[in-house]
Amino acid sequence: MAPEVMCAQNHSFAVDYFAVGVIAFEFMYGIRPYLGKSRKEIKDLILSKQVQIKPGDIYDGWSIEAADFINKVKIFFLFNLN
Repeated sequence: MAPEVMCAQNHSFAVDYFAVGVIAFEFMYGIRPYLGKSRKEIKDLILSKQVQIKPGDIYDGWSIEAADFINKVKIFFLFNLN
């Protein structure tokens, strides 16, 4: 869930790009980008940390373009906040 939605702030379609980035990350790595033991811990991570995929983090068989897509979707989200 995008930070604006969690905090009950006004938001636009840009929160959907956040969701696409999270889903793409899950497809690429097989895990969620934000892992925690509780919902509160996950929420705190989402609010405090922007996950970025670095070239050295890409698994064999995945392209730099796939990681770049995920990073750009998240950057688009950051620059299109209300």
